[in-house]
Amino acid sequence: MSMVRRILGMSVARGYGVMLSLATLFVSARILGPTGRGEFAAAMAWAALFATLSNLSLGQALQHRLQSSEKKMDLGEQLGTLGGLTVLLSVVALGSAAALYWYTGGSLFKGLDGTLLLLAMASVPLLTWEQFASNILAAAARTELLNRAQYGGRTAGFLIFFLLVVYWRFGVNGALASQLLGQLLVALMVGWPLWKLAGRSVRWAQREVTPLLRSGTLIHLTTVSAFLLDQVSILLINNYLGKQDVGYYQLAQQMVGLLLIVPQSALMVIYGGLAGSNPDQFWPTQRSVAKKVLAALAVVALLAYLLAPFAIGLVAGPAFAPSAKMFQALLPTVLGISLALLMTPQWISRGMLKMNTILTIVVSGVVVLSSSWVIPRYGVDGAIGVRLAVYAVWVPLAQMLFWWWCNKRADAAHLNAMSKGVEE
Repeated sequence: MSMVRRILGMSVARGYGVMLSLATLFVSARILGPTGRGEFAAAMAWAALFATLSNLSLGQALQHRLQSSEKKMDLGEQLGTLGGLTVLLSVVALGSAAALYWYTGGSLFKGLDGTLLLLAMASVPLLTWEQFASNILAAAARTELLNRAQYGGRTAGFLIFFLLVVYWRFGVNGALASQLLGQLLVALMVGWPLWKLAGRSVRWAQREVTPLLRSGTLIHLTTVSAFLLDQVSILLINNYLGKQDVGYYQLAQQMVGLLLIVPQSALMVIYGGLAGSNPDQFWPTQRSVAKKVLAALAVVALLAYLLAPFAIGLVAGPAFAPSAKMFQALLPTVLGISLALLMTPQWISRGMLKMNTILTIVVSGVVVLSSSWVIPRYGVDGAIGVRLAVYAVWVPLAQMLFWWWCNKRADAAHLNAMSKGVEE
């Protein structure tokens, strides 16, 4: 199967999951009401936060180790090592959450009921494992197994949600239980075929634990910085402007996120190609794929600009008309963010982790300071201006410079290989 077809397959599967999430949002908002919907969203947000902070980006670290390690882990070792680390990191995450809940008397979690929080936090190991397993499948060039799990698990989760919340009226508890069961099905539908591919054997590779943690920690600084970067504008708008502006801006940002499904899918497929090659050899293929993805996104972004007022009005209602204008203004950031995603495998596979981390932290600091200054003075327009300056100007320039450098390195490697062939 060609890389473009694999990217399309992953994008459709991810898009299907997003559509079911939107359907869940639509139903839960009407059945649970604003308060119940708020409790459900808050509980799941805490679970996502702990899963993001605790996974140490070991899935991406695996991609780096498969390039840099002299003795590469086989599939059984990947499963055993990352599976074991899933358990250990989840114990730390859940223990930390329990300690914080006890120490603050639950006030840190804004009064969320302990049962609700427990149901949500139970998905932390499953979310962590999905992140690791998706990278294992990408390295093995078996992303179709992940697609199958997305279709099956997400569909089953939505049907369980419908039964528990709509039919049996179990409220927020039912909504959280359906999310947990759906995530469990995804984990099983990914884990079972991986176990069979590994010859029904898993092994703990002790030699790789320290290198994985070392690489993961560096990558994780970038991951967490990017995660916080997306949240800081929302928090500052909430602080200085109010909840209505937060609602408008967050919807626009979520719509931008929908357009990033394709480059996120391409990222996983590129990892699979790199696993069987090296950065210089694979660069011409990656460059060709990146050009196609960016060209397609440019067309999609133009269509999104034209359809935004109609589409957002249809989905969210006329009250969210301001979100359409914000979304249109943010559209130039799509190509910059996509280019950064598509170049990530080269940064990681070449071992340029510290440089990438430093650049991300510096950018994050600039965004936080700039947003803190402009949002009180210029409102949401200030937040949009900062994101445009970063993601439509600075990030593309930095990534295009890296693109040029990869071209030079790949050309030099090709000429070197040819000269050696002539000498022999």
